[in-house]
Amino acid sequence: MRRMESLLGIFKRKVSSFKTRSSRGSFDSMGNGLSSISSFRSALSSVNTEQAMRFTAVYAAIRLRSETVASLPKTVFSIDETGRHDARKHNIYKLIKYKPNGWMNVFTFWEYTNSCLEGWGNAFVIIRRDMKGDPVELIPVHPRLVSVVFRNARKWYIVAGSLFFDGTYPDEDMLHFFGMSEDGITGVNPIIYNAAAISSGISAQSFGNEFFEQGGNVKSVLETDKTLGANAMADFIKAFNQAKNFGTPILDQGVKYKQVGIAPEAAQMLQTRTFALQDIARIFNLPPHMLADLSRATFSNIEHQDIQYAKYSIRPSVKRYEQEMDRKLFFEDELGRYETKFNLNGLMRGDMTSRSNFYHNAVLDGWLSRNEVREMENMNRMDGLDDMLYPGNENIVGKEVLPKEKVSK
Repeated sequence: MRRMESLLGIFKRKVSSFKTRSSRGSFDSMGNGLSSISSFRSALSSVNTEQAMRFTAVYAAIRLRSETVASLPKTVFSIDETGRHDARKHNIYKLIKYKPNGWMNVFTFWEYTNSCLEGWGNAFVIIRRDMKGDPVELIPVHPRLVSVVFRNARKWYIVAGSLFFDGTYPDEDMLHFFGMSEDGITGVNPIIYNAAAISSGISAQSFGNEFFEQGGNVKSVLETDKTLGANAMADFIKAFNQAKNFGTPILDQGVKYKQVGIAPEAAQMLQTRTFALQDIARIFNLPPHMLADLSRATFSNIEHQDIQYAKYSIRPSVKRYEQEMDRKLFFEDELGRYETKFNLNGLMRGDMTSRSNFYHNAVLDGWLSRNEVREMENMNRMDGLDDMLYPGNENIVGKEVLPKEKVSK
């Protein structure tokens, strides 16, 4: 019980300030860079992002969110009076959709960038420009290597310790994605802020490992009121094992076979591991079933949880990306005429029945064409399917009802 009390006790933490004033009156809002992580001490260990990533629930949460963002279709739109169109000729289009830099594909780029955001609360991407000022490469940098300095109402980024990209970068040459913030300048580290809950999960996992490694999972015991000498004990164990391998052993000398269950402390620790899993789901805004916690999941509500995951977990993240890229990748005269976009339709469409009903209503109500539906399902366009349909009994009041055009098959 002493072990359990220390394991489940109150976790103390010590938070170092994110802002340290310099002698020149400015302040470094990251302290000694993102590598200067505050120490949260529990009964067993302190937790930082690297240690937390070894906890399966944290690793799974960061991987899931990062892979989801990386797998979303991305594009650049041009906007005019007729609507939005793919801006295929814009130089940003290639960076966003195909090739952000010379050594990463788009999936790897966004998976890495988002994992930095989830694990450290900040993600940094250097914008390398040509002589005309057009962005030509997007280069992600690990948060440990970046310090953010706020001076004269401007942000500057100091990169130190990288192979080829050390230097000081102005705000317009660094994409800085961050989550919740104390000052609007940098994001807080979710691992550090929730170290107590994560420490509890790590401690429970360590206890479970030790419990089984030390033979804690004992299913049965043999007991007797008699005293057995060393030789008698050895002979009995040998005879018992031989009998057990070939059938039901017969016990003599007053030996009794007794089944035992799991210790109450171990049972409570298993419950603690379940609570830790739910805590991780809350920290990273995930439905618990996505971390393999199916205790309250049903086949009827999982689909709705998936859609909620897209709406309330992933959509805020991609909005954060879109707005930062629009602000820094486009010139001033391009703002409002171009925009980056992550397509969430694939995450929010639901199963085949729901999608079929959605498309059916959209086509008959006249706000999607049949070719647009085919494109959303990754099918080729067909001649004659660009016309918008509308119900024959609906028309603008006072307007002549036009006959529907017949579509040749």
